[in-house]
Amino acid sequence: MKKEKRTNDLIIRKRSSIFKMFERFVFLVGLWAITAYIIYVNVCFLLNAYSDTLVSDYLFLNLSYFAYARFALLVLVMVVVMTVFGWLRIKTLKRRADHHEQDKS
Repeated sequence: MKKEKRTNDLIIRKRSSIFKMFERFVFLVGLWAITAYIIYVNVCFLLNAYSDTLVSDYLFLNLSYFAYARFALLVLVMVVVMTVFGWLRIKTLKRRADHHEQDKS
C-alpha cells in the first residue's frame, strides 16, 4: 500500500492592522528620539559645548550616580524577566503544538 503523504498544518499568524503597526512605529520612533536627545546632551557636556538651553536641559536630565545605578539594575531585571517570560511562552506554545499534533494523529 502506498503511504498517504501527510501535510503539515501551518500555523499562520494573523497580520496586525495598519493602525497597530503605525502605533508601534510611533512608539519606537519616540523612544529612539528620547534616547538620541539624552545622548546629545551628555556628549555636548563631554565636549564642553555649553549653552543656556543645554545647561537647563542637562539640569533636567542630571541624575545622581545612585539613580543611574538603579536604572541600570532596573534594565537588568527587565531583561531577565522578559527572557524568562519568553522562554515560558515558547515552552507553552511547543506543548500546545505537541498536543495539537497528537490530536491530529
